Amino acid sequence: MEENDQIPPLDKPVKKIAIQLLLPLFPVEATLINNLVAVQMRESTVYYFNGSMPIFMHNKSDIDGFRYITSQLIVNGNCKHKEIVNCFGVSDISVKRWVKRYRDSKELSAFVSKKKAQKKLKAHG
Repeated sequence: MEENDQIPPLDKPVKKIAIQLLLPLFPVEATLINNLVAVQMRESTVYYFNGSMPIFMHNKSDIDGFRYITSQLIVNGNCKHKEIVNCFGVSDISVKRWVKRYRDSKELSAFVSKKKAQKKLKAHG
């Protein structure tokens, strides 16, 4: 045995490093967007998962919430533009518009459609 291959003495504590592998475990009913992110609809709520951890949810009729989270996933690097297009069947140009709107404001309020905003103004005025 060479000097470099010596076994450390047993009377001294040995520093052990545990390596944990991250395995993406998704709910069984979830649809994979990619190997890191999945989506699932339960009753009338749409959930987005990173592994088994939910990261966002919105009502299935909330198109503004859908646009917001899909744009955020793309901008943050969790999903690719094409993965959103393929998974949800939305147009390429629409996703580009949503991403541009997200980059400009990064707030959910920027995704509220003009029709909804006008209805809210009329209801309060």
